[in-house]
Amino acid sequence: MADSDYDIVVIGAGIQGAGVAQAAAACGYKTLVIEKFSQAGLGTSCKSSKLIHGGLRYLESGQFKLVYECLRERKRLLNNAPELVKLIPFYIPVYSSSTRSPWLIWLGLSLYSLLSFNKFSIINKNNWKNIDGLNIEDIKCIYKYYDAQTDDQKLTQAVIKSAQKLGANIMYDTTFINSVIQDNKHNLTYVQNKKKDFVTCHCIVNCTGPWVTATQEKIKPILKMPSIELIAGAHIIVDTPVDQGAYYIEAADRRAVFVMPWKDQQTLIGTTERAYSDSADNVTPTENEKLYLLDTYNSHFKTQLTMQNIIESFAGLRVLPESNRSTFNKSRESLIINNTSSPGLITLIGGKLTAYRASSEEALIRIKKIIGLPENHKSCNTRDTKL
Repeated sequence: MADSDYDIVVIGAGIQGAGVAQAAAACGYKTLVIEKFSQAGLGTSCKSSKLIHGGLRYLESGQFKLVYECLRERKRLLNNAPELVKLIPFYIPVYSSSTRSPWLIWLGLSLYSLLSFNKFSIINKNNWKNIDGLNIEDIKCIYKYYDAQTDDQKLTQAVIKSAQKLGANIMYDTTFINSVIQDNKHNLTYVQNKKKDFVTCHCIVNCTGPWVTATQEKIKPILKMPSIELIAGAHIIVDTPVDQGAYYIEAADRRAVFVMPWKDQQTLIGTTERAYSDSADNVTPTENEKLYLLDTYNSHFKTQLTMQNIIESFAGLRVLPESNRSTFNKSRESLIINNTSSPGLITLIGGKLTAYRASSEEALIRIKKIIGLPENHKSCNTRDTKL
């Protein structure tokens, strides 16, 4: 088999594409990744809230399967990538004005603790004044539990390096042009270093995140896609540290916002949610989003921040199934799409950073059904693969 002929071509080296490449290479498939940026994880995968967590708030919308899956994957990442994924304490202050009562949060944390095997606690009132200058006026109680934090870009790059060690090839600064079926194979055209070239493969996996629809339109025959929507989420990084841990606080519009320790004695605050319809290349935080996050912080902490405290801001895009439900209640589970009308084509939409490996495992099941096992079939197990 020549270097221009592959079993699988993955388009996109964000966390989902990196995970699929790792899973496919571990199984023995000859795998190529095409990435338009100069490194893995430079798109929306590096613009998340940097959390490896089950998603405590998803319990409220009944997404129990997602929470359990994410907590299971969190445990694996803590074992497989201890330098990249670390447990940190999270505090939930409950005020007289809070939407959720102390008993409801206690119930949610009890279930979360049961699923994750990590206990939570209630902070003694005598210690409230020692928690990062938190505003304790009208406070009822403060809960403490544990979740994990990561550098999302470094994690993505670690997964792609793992895929390469397992045999996958990757081409950076490469623009996917189109693909057509010929002789039961996909013929992909791409441009690298201003030069057009071609590869063939038995299966394409589209993992281009918010660019998924634009990528899909370049692949023939066309795979019918469900309706999706893009939700922009902004974050700010400020020059004022929080030392005790992360904070799960409630904004004026009742949304949850995280305030988390970040590099070099900084603090990461996010995220917002707004419908987005412009090009995925152009997403940036708005001034209103920055003010919203500053106001949310200022309403909970004695230290008051202004725009001058912002060191950096960024915005990412979530890809969610279109529905009439509120953004809060929309499913965060990944969608994996393929059908016989578009042979050898799999599209992975959405999904959580935490659950990238589980999504890749599901995509691999589809790959096996479509093209069978590779000639040098291996164990296909990435559950204990160290990063």
